[in-house]
Amino acid sequence: MFRFGIAASLIIFISSCVNPPDYSPIPEIEFDSISTTFARSGQDSITFFIGFTDGDGDVGSDVKPNLFFLDNRTGYADSFKIPNLTPEGNVKAITGTIAYTRSSFSCIPGKLFDTLYYTIYIEDRAGHRSNQVITPDIVLQCQ
Repeated sequence: MFRFGIAASLIIFISSCVNPPDYSPIPEIEFDSISTTFARSGQDSITFFIGFTDGDGDVGSDVKPNLFFLDNRTGYADSFKIPNLTPEGNVKAITGTIAYTRSSFSCIPGKLFDTLYYTIYIEDRAGHRSNQVITPDIVLQCQ
């Protein structure tokens, strides 16, 4: 019993000496990977993996869209919601990977194949916009 108390105190002391990560309160993202770069329009889905860090942990919202995919062909941005990811406790800095699956792809009318890429960014609840990342080219087989 006494040894457990010493071990627990030592663990608490060591963990209190560890500095929390020093991330910016403005979210930063990086493009990690994509499940495929070929899809049949109206049939297939693609999963995008985006790494992120945020110093104050206010990524995600249950209310407003905060993940944006800007289509290079049209300039139109589709928006989606990342659920609230704020960690519990005193240290709010957060890092992780967002995996987002899209299943809605449309072709420019009249094409048998179409190619596009997305510019992706996120916004935190304070309105800070992250940097932008660009996906590889995605080839769509049109119907």
